[in-house]
Amino acid sequence: MTLLAAGLPPAWAAPSGRHAPAPVLPFAQAVRLSLTRAPAITEAEGALTEAHGQHLSALAAFLPTVSASDGEQLYAPLGPQSSTVIAGTLVSTRGRFYDNAATVSAQWNLFDGGKDVAGYRAAALGLQSAEQGLESAVNTTLIKVVGAYEAVVADQIRVHLDTRIVSWDRRISDLTQKRYRHLIASRLAVLQALQQLITAQTTEINDRTQEAEDRETLARAIGLAGTQAVRVADALPAPPPIPAGARAPRSAPSVVSARAAWEAARENVRVAEAGYWPTLAVTGQYNWLGLDPGSAETAFMQTHGNNYTVGLTLSWTLFPLINTGGAVESAEGQALSAEGTYHHAEVIGRRRWQAARSLYRTARANARAAAQAVRWAHETVTLTKARVHGAQASALALAQAEVARLQALTTERVAVLAQTLTAWKLLRADAPKRFAARLLRVAQGGVRGAHR
Repeated sequence: MTLLAAGLPPAWAAPSGRHAPAPVLPFAQAVRLSLTRAPAITEAEGALTEAHGQHLSALAAFLPTVSASDGEQLYAPLGPQSSTVIAGTLVSTRGRFYDNAATVSAQWNLFDGGKDVAGYRAAALGLQSAEQGLESAVNTTLIKVVGAYEAVVADQIRVHLDTRIVSWDRRISDLTQKRYRHLIASRLAVLQALQQLITAQTTEINDRTQEAEDRETLARAIGLAGTQAVRVADALPAPPPIPAGARAPRSAPSVVSARAAWEAARENVRVAEAGYWPTLAVTGQYNWLGLDPGSAETAFMQTHGNNYTVGLTLSWTLFPLINTGGAVESAEGQALSAEGTYHHAEVIGRRRWQAARSLYRTARANARAAAQAVRWAHETVTLTKARVHGAQASALALAQAEVARLQALTTERVAVLAQTLTAWKLLRADAPKRFAARLLRVAQGGVRGAHR
């Protein structure tokens, strides 16, 4: 999967002034940054690179190994004259001399108990697991960014409307105290108005605190190291619709990755078991030799082909077998652990899809109910204004209606955001590849439209 490269906008580099407003982080920019900065994606990319290297190493087990060496030395016997073997050649030691010996050796394994085949299969499955693991890491990171971004948007909406609610509650308190001074309202009504004002102010403080916490969560999801506060756009693009009769997916990336890792672990058991078997290899060696009694340079220049050997090598480790047994037992334990991880991933994937459908239906119903509440609140304000103009209601009643309308509006806007978030979660659970592709299009600016 190709990830997008993106830098920080200029406004993020250095604020122009101490009291400069926090820059706005568009949703597309948040997605782009997460694809290049999120630790989970970086870790998965590293695992994929490592799996590629292991796959190449496993392929090398089927190829012959060739090595070459060249060495020059001065031979000076201390004892009586005899002979020695240099580069596979019997050489008489009639005094000291210089020799230059070069060797090329080759070995090709014919049989190693199936270790090479099992190792290659394990590496290929490990590569598949890493590829799917990267896709799963991208999807997990993106859904975290969507959720964290939605939370900050909702916080900003709450804080903005909280400020207006506090203003209206303060007006209600002032009107109630004025009515109390004119003996129209009771002391109880004044206390209730003050309590309502304090509750609204406390709600605003709590929502601002929650907004700061959610901004930090968003920064962690994206992978931002800085602590500068950022604002998000009051928008979250909606995902494509999901068919009502869609079935649970059978190939979620996390499940495919876990299954491939399990199968690779089982192949590694066969790799360990190969230690019980002998190895058979074809070996060959070609030697060059140059000799001169007085000059190392002449010995080097006169080096020429001298002999070669070809043969079969059989190697079988009989004792101790405890090393092989321990390796097999360790591999079997890893395979058992990988099997448990796979079954857990299956359960999580199935439950995620079921939960996503249930949450989406609930969020959609809540959004419809909240929209109806807003319509009723608007109508209440309109009717109350008419009654005020007709001297049938007081300004206090109108202020209370405005507070109720703002509270309903807050609930409705947050409910719409929650519906959008659950729709993204449903898309991720229902069609992971479509989910990632859609958000990549958003990051590239190919998808517009948002709830406001």
